[in-house]
Amino acid sequence: MDTEVTISFLSILPSLLWFILAIVLLFVFRGAIRQLTSAIIWRVKSGAQVKIASFEIGESYVSPAPTISRGKLIDILEDEDQQRYRERGQYYIPNRDLFLVHKLAPSEIPNQLYDILIYLIPHKNATLACVQKVEYYFGPHWDNKIFVSTDRASGFAISTSAYGPFVCTAKLHFTDGNSTMIWRYIDFEMGPIGKG
Repeated sequence: MDTEVTISFLSILPSLLWFILAIVLLFVFRGAIRQLTSAIIWRVKSGAQVKIASFEIGESYVSPAPTISRGKLIDILEDEDQQRYRERGQYYIPNRDLFLVHKLAPSEIPNQLYDILIYLIPHKNATLACVQKVEYYFGPHWDNKIFVSTDRASGFAISTSAYGPFVCTAKLHFTDGNSTMIWRYIDFEMGPIGKG
């Protein structure tokens, strides 16, 4: 009877040793495994391609820009009375040719997708010299706080991190005492392109 038990134990010993080795390796490399898992999750969330051995998830499909030709997806009309040109000009006047722009980088903060830099740029001959400060508002996920930037040298820049797109409003306070509100949709559309 003892011989049968010994033979049974010896037959399962290699499997048991492999199991123990796997547990030890998981324990020793748990930090690296956690980082790898986090990187894979981030790539999937951001729409990047993921390939591990034979398992593959393709990158998010970005359709090419529609061709501009008659009878296709886009038609071409004439702005005969210059109405659209005049309307377009109204977007420059209240904000004195100053516009909000943003840049993205993969976030280094857990549970966030991108770190975002938001700032003002002047159009053509405009200047930031007429701006005293900029009050930024991002919404309830930032506790409804208003963030004030007075750093003209950086374009009144502000940085934040986010998991998803949002609307940023900015109140421009001019040196002559006037102010105006502008806004920008902080999208992540170019995020996957900027990644290596």
